[in-house]
This record gives sequence, structure tokens and C-alpha cells, in this order.
Amino acid sequence: MRATAFLRLVSLAGALALQGAGALAAQNSPPSPEQVLGYPLGRHFTPTAGVQGYLRLLADSSPAVDYRVYGRTPERRELVQVVIARPEHLQRLEQILAANAELTRPETGEARAREIARGNPAVVYFSYGVHGNEASSSEAAMWTAWDLVRGAPEVAGVLDSLVVVVDPVANPDGRDRYVHWFGSVVGAQPNPHPAAREHHEPWPGGRYNHYVFDLNRDWAWATQPETRARLATWWQWNPQVHVDFHEMSYNSTYFFFPATPPINPIYPEHVLSWGRRFGEANAAAFDARGWPYYTAESFDLFYPGYGDSWPSLTGALGMTYEQAGHGMAGLAIVREAGDTLTLHQRAQHHRTAGHATLRTAAAGKTRLLLDFAAAARSVGAGLPDVLLVPGADTLRLRQMVEHLRTQGIEAERAGERFGASTEAYPGFARRTEFPAGTYRVRMRQPRGRLAATLLQPETELRGEYSYDITAWSLPYAYGVEAHRAASVPAAAGWRAAPVGAVAGAVLAAPGVGYLVPPGEVTSAALVRFLRAGGRAQVLARGSSFGGRRWPAGTWFLPSGGNDSLAARAQAAGLAAYAAPVRSGLSEGGIDLGSENSVPVKLPRIGVFSGEGISATSFGAHWFFLEQRLGLPFDALPLGRLASTELRDYDVLVVPDAAARVIGEAAAEALEAWVRAGGRLVAVGGGAHAVLGVADVKLREPKRDSAATAELLAGRREREREDWREQVLGVILQARLDPAHPLAWGAGRPLPADSLHQLFVLHEGTDVFAPAEGLEAVVHFPASPTRVSGVIAPESLRRLGEGVWLGSKRVGRGEVVLFAADPLFRLFWAGAHPLYLNALLLGTRL
Repeated sequence: MRATAFLRLVSLAGALALQGAGALAAQNSPPSPEQVLGYPLGRHFTPTAGVQGYLRLLADSSPAVDYRVYGRTPERRELVQVVIARPEHLQRLEQILAANAELTRPETGEARAREIARGNPAVVYFSYGVHGNEASSSEAAMWTAWDLVRGAPEVAGVLDSLVVVVDPVANPDGRDRYVHWFGSVVGAQPNPHPAAREHHEPWPGGRYNHYVFDLNRDWAWATQPETRARLATWWQWNPQVHVDFHEMSYNSTYFFFPATPPINPIYPEHVLSWGRRFGEANAAAFDARGWPYYTAESFDLFYPGYGDSWPSLTGALGMTYEQAGHGMAGLAIVREAGDTLTLHQRAQHHRTAGHATLRTAAAGKTRLLLDFAAAARSVGAGLPDVLLVPGADTLRLRQMVEHLRTQGIEAERAGERFGASTEAYPGFARRTEFPAGTYRVRMRQPRGRLAATLLQPETELRGEYSYDITAWSLPYAYGVEAHRAASVPAAAGWRAAPVGAVAGAVLAAPGVGYLVPPGEVTSAALVRFLRAGGRAQVLARGSSFGGRRWPAGTWFLPSGGNDSLAARAQAAGLAAYAAPVRSGLSEGGIDLGSENSVPVKLPRIGVFSGEGISATSFGAHWFFLEQRLGLPFDALPLGRLASTELRDYDVLVVPDAAARVIGEAAAEALEAWVRAGGRLVAVGGGAHAVLGVADVKLREPKRDSAATAELLAGRREREREDWREQVLGVILQARLDPAHPLAWGAGRPLPADSLHQLFVLHEGTDVFAPAEGLEAVVHFPASPTRVSGVIAPESLRRLGEGVWLGSKRVGRGEVVLFAADPLFRLFWAGAHPLYLNALLLGTRL
């Protein structure tokens, strides 16, 4: 939008706000977006403030609209839900939602469900613009809301049967990044030629949120503030229908449900049958206008973190609608077919699909509610409960239970030991006795299908395609021992899981100091302690104090040299984790004054960013360092690497990247910095880009006679083989060297084995070749074990005896290489200690 148009929007919005609700009501109809914004649908992109300002005015002018702020983004923009319903429904909304919540409970009987379905409206939730540069949907949101409030013919009467919740801009920071950039480059008239500058966003683009996260992959992990705020309200609405409005390639058409396989087999039948029903209604609306579309291709319903799959796991009918366009489309673009696609067309298509969806939901309201309730009654049928066993590191289990709670999943804790007949998850040993502190997650609970999908060892993939990763089981992600149990004794003293750390916990006097266990949970408090001037050491070998065994990697906060240690540790948030130690003399193992108790200081860190670096990988590193650890770092433009004063940094991080992103001069500068004592940490493609610095090679795939057969295969078979070889995301067992500093706080001991067990989420077939001088911190055995996910047998064999995490001395410095990004989407917590150690400790302790 040009500056003059934006100023017109601001002045019009201000003038209408000054008129007040009474003056607007006197118009006898709510103001249209064009009246407020000063331009028709699709003439300009509307910034977030304009979208929200219009909807706030709509709420001021109509008793059928309730404008609610449910959170704020990292850039302090509002997150908004606009509730549209008949005024009498809004007046008793709490009662409507309470009755709706009853339908989510397995114990609600059929008779009560029928009573609610007869008298209650259904809840339909529309989400627009979760990807900021898929910008047409938020334009459609304003017009759809206006259509509902004014009772437009296309949606006449639907509010008799529905409460509609509209999230008009699910990603305000990303949207405004895109809209303001576009306004800064577009001319007096849009240039539709695809090569024009306005069709090519600079890195990282507007797709992502402030922290460069893809919010449409975050529903199941809830790492981002926008997702957490939305989920906090989800259990209030419990919608029967959720539509996530997106955009795809500008050369495409329009996609709506039904989805394509693979489809998670845990979904109840009504999710699939209603998907077809809504698709037929959308098809009829598009056919009437001669608009092209397609269904049951490209977009599946398998990975649980999307805006269609996750709501479907909670009982809603979650659907994705995809309009051709995306960030390249701008206000107008010439397509390969020769026609010109405009913003007006894109927004109108979304508006029309929304109309058809609302009409269909309203017409089948009672059946929709009954099917929703029936799905809740059947939740957990035939599914065993999951037992989660505390290991030596109980903080991992606590972290995992907090994750489940964020997802609305209930867990309960055993107060005493108990016996049970169970089935161990693959990779864990069978047991019949369980300790106090074991958690049980029942599958028969309102979020039972979501719990089953996130917790079960593997979700069966029925198909030859997946849009995303094929494995995600949370017990493996956190490294928590898990078992399936058909029944457990009530006498175990089950109680609801405690919430977080004990409130008001106060540290005891330290004696000679405090010991703090290693791991991600304690690291943020330790960083706060060090940043506040505290001194700390790390035990390079395990030892025993106070009747407790402390592993290698344990932190020691000495009283000597730490003035007011108790107050410092309390202020840093260590009360829940720090244990006082009365003597430096161990009860077995090294003493606290040992040369293997090594001082640690916070490093000066730089993280490379910019063109060539994966935007989402950089975002994960940014969020982890800033928000999880509170550890300062500099984001360094990769394009300026050769001219950057690298000696200002102790640690440099290369996130996932294109393999050839670092040029010769930059590589020479990096190598010189490492040889002078720097620590280079590189992950995924970023590691490939710096292999020359460490003189490390990728493991070469083993060739066999099947290669010729692949070359002679038909197109369809080659497509299937290409997908099989991608290894989009699979859980594998790996071996970890517990004596290495990078491994401290990670993995699980194996019986009678010097190496530990680690579950990794791996993508692709690249691992590092074993070599002289390359320490194999994590590696795959000769015959790797697949735990969960899709991987071709030949791809699995290629990984055999490959190094997943390695470190190598180079001059006075070191290079740390991860074959995959340990911070991928920030949900694979079992790999986080490895990354923490790479930053804070290095390999030379």
C-alpha cells in the first residue's frame, strides 16, 4: 500500500471511531471495509492495524460482533478473535460454550448430546493469514465478517445456527513485514511481470513470525507466543469446524478438502465424511462461477502440527483451503497460462469458499454436533494408556508433562510403587514394576486422540507420500522411557500432575556451594546466574555427594568467590534445582577441588543469518538463545562473513544452510579464526558448508546393482522412489559417548555398555564419515535401528557407521558438526543438551 492510501486509512478509521457506536448504528447497516479503508476489495494490501481497526469498528457498530484480544505478538501487535453471532447468542455465550464443552467429554451420553445439539449453535472458527505473505486471506476476513453482520444473501440465516469465530490475522508480525516491504517497492501501478522486484521478497520473507518460525508447523509443539495464546483459548471454543486459509503457487488454482492420503488413521469417520461434504459444497460454489479448483491432492492430514490436522485431533473438522498466489503474486501477476491473477480474485475466492463452508455447517448443524459428540464418546476405545517413567534425569519427564499440559492433555502421577503388565516402547526394556513418580496418560479423555498421536511410538502412514516429517513421538523426543498399559492398579495413589516447580521454594544455606544437574531445564537459570556475575564450574566426571550420584556435566556453584551465593542462586531461579553440598570431599568419584572441576564462562556468540541460511533454522537458534536461555548473541550477515571481525567471538554458529553458501574467502576467514582458538558449531546443511574447515567428509553411499534399475524405472515409480529417499524425518536409535563433554546431560545408559542410547530425529541420508581426529560423539551402528517414520531400507543402510555429531580439533580451536539441526522446530528436546554443551562447554574440558 502506498503511503497516501495508508494515511487515508488511518484518518478514516480515526474519524469513524470518533463518531462512536451510536452514529454508526444510525446508518442502519454496518460500514463496509471499503467505506472505512477507502478502497475496494483487493485494491491494496491492508496492514494489520487496518484489518483490526475495521473489525473493531464493526464491533462498535453491531450487537452481533464481539471483538476480543487474546494475546500479543513478540512485536506487541494484538492477536484478535472476532466473535460473530446473533445478539441473543452473544448474550448467553458462556452457557452455549459450556454446553459445547460437554460434547467434548467421553462421559457425555447420547441423550444429553441430542439435547445440546437441538438447542445449541455449532462453533465455526476461521483462521486467516498464519503465513504472513499469503496475504489475500486477511482481506477476505474483513469482507466475510461484514457479510455475516449485514446478513448478505450468500450467508443469510447462517447465524441462526452458528457462532463464528474469526482470527483475521494469525501472524501479524509476518503480515506487516510483507505488506510494508511490498508498499516500499511497488510503483504507482503494480507490475504484473514475474521478474519485477515486487514479486521477490528479501530474506527471510513475510511467511514467518517475528522469530522466523513457521506457525503452521507449531500447533503440536506450541513453542511460539502466538501459538500458546491461541491454544489457551481453544478449549473455550471447542469448535466443530476450523478452516485455515492459505495460499500456494500463483500458477495453481484453489484447493479445498477432502485431503489426500496419508491420513492419520486415528481420526473418526466424521472428519473424513464431513471433509467430503464441505468439498462438494465448495465445488458447487466454484462451479457456479466457472472457477477452477482441485481436491484430494498435495495436502494430506498426517503431520499433527498443522492448522487442519491438529484441530481434527481435538474433535473439530480441521481443513486447509489454499488459494493460488503466495508472496510472489503481489497485487497482480501474469501466470504461465497467460492470464493475470489479481489480489481481488484471490480474496474473492477465499470469501466465496468461506460462504459455502458457513452455509454447509449451518444446514447440517445438528448432525455436525451429534457427530462431534459421538467422536468424543468413542475416544480412547481400544487404546492402552501410556506410562512415562522417571529416569536418572527427572527434569526431562517434568518438561514433557508440561508440554502435554500445554496441549490440553491430562496426566496423573503415581504416589507409590506399583506393578503392571505392560508393553515397552521399542528401544526400552520391558518391566513389570514401576517407581513412584511414574506418570500415566489416559487415552480416554477429551484430548485422547491428540494424546495418542503425540505419544504413541509410531503413527501408521498409509500412503506413498507425506507433506512433512513422518515421525514425532514425544517420549523419544524427550528421551523418556514409555510403556503401554491396558490397566494399572488404582492403589498406586494417582494424583493430578503437579504444575511446574514448587511455588515459593527457598534455597537452603549452601555449605561449600550448590550442585545443579545438567540439561536444558536448568540451563536458563544457570545462564542468569553467570550473567549476574556468578562463578560456576562443571564436573568433567561423575561423583557422589550427599548420598546422591551426580553425573558428568553437573554444575558446581562454589561459595568461595560467589558473594551472597544463596541470594544470587535464588534470584537466578535455581531454587527448584540446586542442592547444597556440605563438603568438597566426595563419597565416590572426584572431589570438588579436582582438576576435573573446570571453571566455565559465558561465551561471546555469533549466529550467521541472511541469504543462503535456512530462515526457520536461524529462527530456532534465535528463539532458543534469546527466549529459552537468555543468552546474548549477535546475528551476523553471512554475506559479510569475510569482512566481519571474527576475533570478537568465542563461538560462531552456522544454522542449516545451502551446502555451497560459504565462498572461498569466507571459508579461509573461518578457518583462520578456528585455528586461532574459535569454536565453530554448524548444523545440517550449514555443516556441509564448512566441511572443508575441519577437513571432514560426508559418508559416501554404498552403490549396488539397484542403481541401474532405478534409472530404468517409469516416472511414477521414480516419484515414489524420490520420496522414499528424501527421509523427511525419521526417529533412529543412535549411540552416544557419555564421557565426551558434548554428551553430558543427554542420552540414557545401556545395560553393560560403555556407550549410551540416544534417539535422534534425522532428515536426509547425509552423515559424516569416520575419520582420524574426528571424535564421534553420536553415531549410528553398522545396522541402524529405525524406531518410527518412513525410511527406505537402502537409505537406512547408508547411515550405518556414520557420525551424527562429531567434533574435531583444528589448530587451537575446534569444529562441532551436527548432521541434522538439533533445534528443528524446537520440539526434539533430547538433542538440546548436545547443542547447549557445544555452546557453553566445547570439547576441550
